[in-house]
Amino acid sequence: MFYSIDENAIIILTEKYMSFLQKIFLGLFFILVAIYSIFEVIEEVEDLISSQDSLWHVSFEIFFVIASLLALLYFTYVIYKQHKTKEALEKSLSSVKKNLEGANIRLLQGKKEYLNVIQWQFKEWLLSPSEEKIALLMLKGLSIKEIAEGRSTHEKTVRKQASSIYEKSGLAGRHELSAWFFEDML
Repeated sequence: MFYSIDENAIIILTEKYMSFLQKIFLGLFFILVAIYSIFEVIEEVEDLISSQDSLWHVSFEIFFVIASLLALLYFTYVIYKQHKTKEALEKSLSSVKKNLEGANIRLLQGKKEYLNVIQWQFKEWLLSPSEEKIALLMLKGLSIKEIAEGRSTHEKTVRKQASSIYEKSGLAGRHELSAWFFEDML
């Protein structure tokens, strides 16, 4: 039995795995800095007690250790908030993609149904298969010359078929033909 590998699934798993590793790394880094900061504060207090350093010097070093620890906490919080924002945006994007897929499916269904209505009307007008193709190409906006080139025929032949279409439908020309099908759509 053969199994196919979905590249998107691999990318998603890799991103989740890396995100997990990044969380572990960030957590370990924070713990190491916190332990270092605690030992540094203890060392400075011991230096103060043993009178090796002045009060000002010890206070200054303790202040910077605590400030560094607070900065680390702040950046950890910022990273956490960005991660949550990213997750929310990914969820929203997924929802939008689902809605877009549903809309595209409904649009394709509507297009097929509308084409069926157009073809039904062509049958009601008793157009030949060739006239139906010409009428559909005219509805798409192609010129007589473009239709003739696309069908590998003469422009005169296409003009005769267009005249036959207008006569069978009771319409005066291309503009009325288009209006017949598209007027209620707008």
